[in-house]
Amino acid sequence: KIMSRILVPYDQSEQADHALEHALSTSESATVVLLHVVEPAGDHTGVAAGYEASRYPGQHENAEEMLDGVREAHDAGERIETAVRYGRPAHTTLSYLDEAGVDHIVIGSHGRDGAARLLLGSVAETVARRSPVPVTVVRQAPPSDAPEQVLVPFDGSTHSRRALTYALESFPQTDITALYVTYPTTDAGRDAAESDGAQGWVDERDDHAESVLSGATDIAADHDRSVETRSAAGTPADTIVEFAAEKDVDHVVLGSAGRDGISRLLLGSVAEKVTRRSPVSVTIAK
Repeated sequence: KIMSRILVPYDQSEQADHALEHALSTSESATVVLLHVVEPAGDHTGVAAGYEASRYPGQHENAEEMLDGVREAHDAGERIETAVRYGRPAHTTLSYLDEAGVDHIVIGSHGRDGAARLLLGSVAETVARRSPVPVTVVRQAPPSDAPEQVLVPFDGSTHSRRALTYALESFPQTDITALYVTYPTTDAGRDAAESDGAQGWVDERDDHAESVLSGATDIAADHDRSVETRSAAGTPADTIVEFAAEKDVDHVVLGSAGRDGISRLLLGSVAEKVTRRSPVSVTIAK
C-alpha cells in the first residue's frame, strides 16, 4: 500500500520524534506533514481573551521556527511540510485532515504530559477513534530495518479482512501472523469438556477456528503471499496483547471493529483496548 501524504502531529515530545522517524522510514516517497497545534491557555473572556489573541502571533512564529528546525535536522528536503494551527489538539488534528489531503496519520502514543500509556481522552486515542484514514500509534523508536513479525488479529469480519489486506500490502517482506481468538471456556463448556462429549466439543471449536482462518489464507493467496495462522482461547484484547509480547511481534495491524459490526472504535472495544495496551506500535486500518 503506497502512502502519499502522512500526517504527524508534532509537540516536541520523544514520542512525536519516534512518530516522525516512523513516518519517514515507512515510505521513501511519501510527503510527511508535520502539524503543531498551539493550544489555548483556557477559556477566556474579556481582557483575558484579548491577552490570548495578542499572545497567539508570537506563539505561531515560535512554532514555525521550531518545525523548520525539525525539518532541517532530519535533512529530508521537500519531503517534510509544516503547518501550525490554533485550537484543541485532537479536534484540530482531525479538522486538518481534509485540508492537508493526507491518507495516513502517524502519532506518538502520548505527548508532553509524560504519560507512559494511552490515557482515556488522550489526543492519540481520540484521533485513533475518530480518524477516517488509517492511524499508526507509535510506541517506540522504529527499528533500523523493516519489521520482522506483524500480527493481524483476524476474526473473518470485514474490518479484519481489511486489516490483513493492509498488512500484506504495507509489509511485503515481513512475516505475518493471523491470530483468531476463541472465547474462553464457559462453565457449561467446562462441564461439556469433562463429559463423554468433550472431544466433539473441542473438535467443533477447532473446526470453527480453522474455517475462520482459511479466509486469511485465501486473502494472502490473492496477494501471492502466505501467512501463519494461529488460534488461542481467551478474551480477545488480553490474548492479542499477550501474544504480541510473548512472540516478539514488531507491529500490530488491526481493524477498527470486529465481529460486532460496529463501524468505529467504541469505548471498551477490542481495538481500543489493544491500541491502549499493546507493547508495540499499532496500526488501525480503516
